[in-house]
Order: sequence, then structure tokens, then C-alpha cells
Amino acid sequence: IQAYEEDSTTTWGSLLSSVDELAIIGGGPCGLFGLYHANMRQVSARLFDSMPELGGQVTSLYPDKEIFDIGGMPRVKGRELIARLGEQCLKDGQSLCLGEQVLSLEREDEVFRLGTTTGESLARTVVIAAGPAAFRPRKLGVSGEAEFCGCGVAYHVAGIRRYVGRRVLIVGGGDSALDWANTLAPLAQVPLVHNLPKWQAHEESVGRMQNSAVRYGQPWELREIEGERQVQAAVIGPVGADSLERIAVDEILICIGFSTDLGPIRNWGLAIREGQIEVDWGMRTGVDGVFAAGDIATYAGKQGLIALGFGEVGLAVDSAVRATCTRSSV
Repeated sequence: IQAYEEDSTTTWGSLLSSVDELAIIGGGPCGLFGLYHANMRQVSARLFDSMPELGGQVTSLYPDKEIFDIGGMPRVKGRELIARLGEQCLKDGQSLCLGEQVLSLEREDEVFRLGTTTGESLARTVVIAAGPAAFRPRKLGVSGEAEFCGCGVAYHVAGIRRYVGRRVLIVGGGDSALDWANTLAPLAQVPLVHNLPKWQAHEESVGRMQNSAVRYGQPWELREIEGERQVQAAVIGPVGADSLERIAVDEILICIGFSTDLGPIRNWGLAIREGQIEVDWGMRTGVDGVFAAGDIATYAGKQGLIALGFGEVGLAVDSAVRATCTRSSV
């Protein structure tokens, strides 16, 4: 601010005229729905995302994955969901800053200064709807895993056509593993192993998998990956047992989650717990004027569903609007 005041060609009044009411950080499903909600509240908003295209992790990791937890959509692929959200929220030419990561967030009087990889921007309130700044697949650490990474071993599905007619071993017992098992079952031979006695997925997904052509072992684990230049076999067996089974496979899809890194967000003075920002019922972070929603936010009873993220970001935008109105009336 001092730099602007010392510049005789720029006045504080002209600077404030370029201040957005709301900055949304994150261009995934929650960020896009937040932009739509800001438009419904007639709030000037600017959306930032470090990636060059909209969609966040859905676009990067799950474009062909079917999503089942969106109201009114019995099933929708990731890329289709992002396309529909884009159509919904970009009707009126809202400001998008793609390929622009927010590196710093500083409060100066009643305005936030966002330092980005290409410059800076000003906003009265901020909603953080970003996924993790970096996400790396969790590894099993079994023999052959590193050797065959990219040569039959994968941690997400970049394109579903690769797996058609193949023998695909899936490792994991959460929603992602079972969703892919159910998606691929009509297209490929799908064995699945999970190293815990209980599934971590929704009951409906478990029921579909158990009534499909998927062969599953539980609690079983992957012990070793074999092949020459390309995966050819997997050694699996019950957890803790010596009896092992060698099965022929063409692909191994490891779906045991991701390790996350908040990146610059960690340095913004927010309360962080286990890689997520703590918020209250109004999605307030504890820093006045900063709110969070979606995967990056946590509170008692939190569930990691896109549908719930839509509700969270709606609350966050409403709280931001109320905060702006309160300041304006003072």
C-alpha cells in the first residue's frame, strides 16, 4: 500500500476500484460452484488456479471416472462434470486466472493482497477451495513397484481405453478402488485385493462390486510385481500368510490414496490439522475474511464428497458476503 501511496500516478481510490469482492483459490468442482454462487449473490469474484485448465484433480486424475454422489446425476464422468460446472458458472464473463498460483496472502487494512506467480491481485474476502498444492500417490513399497511404474503400474486412470480387454489388478479398498473396479468390470478382467478385513468404500459400491464379475480377495495383499519391461504377473496372498498365488496381469492399478502438500497455503497463518484447514460451521478459518471449503477444509464429521463440497462452498461464499457487508456498514 505504501508503494502505491508514494506513486504519484496512482491513488488509493483508483486502487480500491480494482479490488474484487471475492477471490476464489482453486478451479476444481468446489471452486467452480463457488464462482457460480458468487454470481448468484452478485458479487464480483476472481478465480485462481495453478493449472492451465479448469477441473483441478478431477481433470488431472479422474477425467474418465464415473462420479455417483452428485444430486440429479445418477452417474457422470469427471470431464463431463467439469464441463457442466463451467457452463453453469461462466455465463457472465467472470475473471479466471488459470496457470496462476497464489503464493502469498497478506491482509492490509480491509483488503487482502494476493501475490501470484504472475503478479498480484486485491480482494476484500478470500475463499480457499483448492485441493492440495501437490498430491503424490502413496506407494506400496513392494518388489517391482518402482521398476514397472509407467510400464503397467499406475496410480490413476489417465484414459480408460488403455484397460479395455486387459487383465487389471486393482489394489485398495476405498471408494476410488471400488469405483474403478465397478467401472472396469464390464470392460476387462478385474481381480481386486484389499489388505484390511473391512471395506472403506460406500456400501452401495461394495454391493455392486460383490455382485459383479470382479474377483476379490480380502484381507489380501500384493507382495511382488513381475515382468520383463512390462508387467506380466502379480504375486498376491492373504495378509500374514505364507501361501501365495501368482496371477497373470497386464496392468496394476494401485488406489490407496495420495500424500498431500498444502504448499504456500501452509504459511498463511491458518490453523492446519493433518494437511487440512480447520473451519467452523460457516467455513470461517479463524482469519477474519478468509474461508475454506471442499477437500482442503476440515471440521467435526467431515466427509470427502463432492456433493458436500458444493454445500460447503455455498456457505463459504455466503459468509464472505456477510463479512463484506459488515465491514461496509462500520
